[in-house]
Amino acid sequence: MLQRIQTLYMLVALLISATFYYIIPAGAYRFEYVYYWGMAGVSAVLFVNIFLYSNRPLQMLINNLIIFALIVLAGLRIYEAVTSGGTAFSKKDVLWLIPVLSIVFVKLANKAIKRDESLVKSVDRIR
Repeated sequence: MLQRIQTLYMLVALLISATFYYIIPAGAYRFEYVYYWGMAGVSAVLFVNIFLYSNRPLQMLINNLIIFALIVLAGLRIYEAVTSGGTAFSKKDVLWLIPVLSIVFVKLANKAIKRDESLVKSVDRIR
């Protein structure tokens, strides 16, 4: 059932995390390859997770792992910005918002999955 709202949330998170490749300037960061491969991994796992709609608990577990990975990537970016010794935050330093926006949409997907799971459990109780 790909027409669920959580699929839409995960698709938006996938699109946001996939745009990271086009926004980041080449050679601008110390951990550039970590960002590239981290966001590529998150994008790939999100894409696969969209098609795991029949197993909602597994989908929630994978979403929680994605949230953890995105928190690590955002924290790494903030750490790099703070320890760079340069000026405060420049235009390129708002890239930590990309993982944060993805976290918001993955969290919304988890909330919708929990709502579906509780609906299914309530219908099972009636039978």
